[in-house]
Amino acid sequence: MSLADIYRDRHAALERYVRRFLGNAEEAADVAQDAFLKVYVAELGHQTPVSEALLYTAARNLALSELRKRTSRATDAMGDMSELSVEAVGADPEAIASNRQMIAFVEAAMKKMPPRCLAVFRLRKLDELSHIEIALQMGMTTKSVERHMTHALQLCHEALTNKGSRSGGRRSTPQVRE
Repeated sequence: MSLADIYRDRHAALERYVRRFLGNAEEAADVAQDAFLKVYVAELGHQTPVSEALLYTAARNLALSELRKRTSRATDAMGDMSELSVEAVGADPEAIASNRQMIAFVEAAMKKMPPRCLAVFRLRKLDELSHIEIALQMGMTTKSVERHMTHALQLCHEALTNKGSRSGGRRSTPQVRE
């Protein structure tokens, strides 16, 4: 069966397969197209015989790669720690107080982090290392780095979200703290 035949017969099924990984029809269409392109290039170079299994394997690998990129982008959502830097002379006193309070909340979250999680968080946000660099430096997998970053960011998010209840923010009912 030629690649053109496989494309005609299996394109829609391949997109549905990829959509199960990504949950997004547009991204699934792009990944499916990229998979066909990769297989086509392999066919031109006579590197491997074209098969449906090769096509699905390429699509799965591309979808997983896209998911890794998403995770990396999600863990970067907290932004640079430079936003929490020392304020410039003459800055708005309210902004200075707000930044100091934010730093205090992030520091409180960091105190709750397990040691390896804290180390990963520091390497990513302070030293600005990539997940791969952190994994190599700490002797762990990139998936473990991603899990530690996700946990660290959850703790930071909780600390920053709970600040409103302690500082008279949006919530009108008092929070009970033990």
